[in-house]
Amino acid sequence: MATSIAARFSRKAAASAFSGCRYVTASRSFSAEAAKTISPSSDRVKWDYRGQRKIIPLGQWVPKVAVDTYVAPNVVLAGQVTVNDGASVWNGCVLRGDLNKITVGFCSNVQERCVIHAAWSSPTGGGHGRAGGSVRRVGRGGQG
Repeated sequence: MATSIAARFSRKAAASAFSGCRYVTASRSFSAEAAKTISPSSDRVKWDYRGQRKIIPLGQWVPKVAVDTYVAPNVVLAGQVTVNDGASVWNGCVLRGDLNKITVGFCSNVQERCVIHAAWSSPTGGGHGRAGGSVRRVGRGGQG
């Protein structure tokens, strides 16, 4: 038993095991040197940091998002959708403005996994022009 363990850790076995490591480190250093010589080209496309967010124009209608809003990375906005100042649209929401317009008003909040789709007869709007104030929440514990 002791001889078989010693045979496993013999010099020849250790040399053959580490010879592959020398090759791997040599190839890594070569690729690092090659990476240094590559210069970024001027025609390279800049990375889009919006993640999976999809803003889908439908015909002539393009969704409009104000500058100081929060729209989560995995939200889908399609068609006649307007997200006004101070509003937020959270994870997994889908706002479909293909039949009529959808407006998320000033300081409104559309919470997780909501699907808002407007009917032909009435546009869907949230927040502005409401008697109880201008803050509206759609989702868990939402008002109207």
